[in-house]
Amino acid sequence: MNSIPKDIIYFVPYYTEDGDSVLILFLSGEKKIVPMSIRSFSKKLYSLYAIDCQAIKKLISQRIGQKNLLPIVLPDATFIPVKTRKAIVKTDPIFGYVNMSQIFKIDDKNDHFEMLFRCGAVLNCLGSAKYFKKRITLASVITDYLQSIWLQGALKIKEECELENVFGLE
Repeated sequence: MNSIPKDIIYFVPYYTEDGDSVLILFLSGEKKIVPMSIRSFSKKLYSLYAIDCQAIKKLISQRIGQKNLLPIVLPDATFIPVKTRKAIVKTDPIFGYVNMSQIFKIDDKNDHFEMLFRCGAVLNCLGSAKYFKKRITLASVITDYLQSIWLQGALKIKEECELENVFGLE
């Protein structure tokens, strides 16, 4: 991936002839399809910043009191999970991620909601708009918290993650 994550409006799971892929919408309006899973794509986002995916997820989970569907928090972008499709097979990924700073408006419909972005793009989402707004609140809280930690540097991150005996030494 050659783009900066803050230039991504959303990335969602996408079916192709070759299987699961990721559809990405950029600020420029360009859409790209990447042949990898959502999980692999999110790990690549973290790796761009040399962030340990498991450690940051553990920290986020502890802070917001939730184990699944965690926001992806990076130094210059926060992505919130949103249900974007129904699974064809039980193991299909159904959640995509939207850039929190690009959300302009959320319109609640009868059985779904639409997300309007600052650039004018619209994403149809499944589930409850009310529940998604709660995710925005949680993501805002953890984003502010992590931004303050990143400003203090790596030593503070080590303290907050409570890393003990990282190398397995006695």
